[in-house]
Amino acid sequence: MPLPESTDLWIVPLDTDPALHEARLPELGAYERDRAHRLGLRKPAARRRYLAAHLAARDIVAGYLACEPAELTHVRNAWRGKPGYVLGWCPGPAVSLSRSHELALLAVRAPGAVVGVDLEHVRPGVDWSRVLGRPCPDPADGFRSWTRLEAAVKASGLGLSAAAGARLDHRFWPAADLTLPRPYDGYAAAVATDRAGRNNPVRIRLHSTSDLREPVTLP
Repeated sequence: MPLPESTDLWIVPLDTDPALHEARLPELGAYERDRAHRLGLRKPAARRRYLAAHLAARDIVAGYLACEPAELTHVRNAWRGKPGYVLGWCPGPAVSLSRSHELALLAVRAPGAVVGVDLEHVRPGVDWSRVLGRPCPDPADGFRSWTRLEAAVKASGLGLSAAAGARLDHRFWPAADLTLPRPYDGYAAAVATDRAGRNNPVRIRLHSTSDLREPVTLP
């Protein structure tokens, strides 16, 4: 499939067969395999979700580049630490991956573009006064605020320490809430770009199936 002129946002369910993930383990890079191993030592479910998310990300990126998932090399940008994929010497699309509970989101833009995405399973019991510096009686409101912050941080590549120090200028990394379709509406999600991509449409798609809704434009 062609590289997107917009922002493609892929919904990736993670409640899949662990045996399929283990069979495809050789397709992952050394960093990914080591990360999966360390997660599995503490919590097998975390390993399963990690493998499902990263194998799906490879499948999706390989679809854009018309190659096999195992041909991709997982890299991290030395300056910003952003993860991504390359095919030989050819840069892959700009990507951002987030996972929470039994779901992952993968944002994809053209090579060289900027994108950040964040996803959180909405749940009670978070002290938002400590996290955000203000109370949030509605848990969903707190998670929406948090995902906007995280998405902007991921787009900027500056890290949460910069955001905590109020050095992140959101005018340069505009973030917008995403409304996920059922049955994924129990999650808060946000996507951020740079100012150049602010008015680009966002296509929400489900991994391995057709589009779920028409493109929308970031406000």
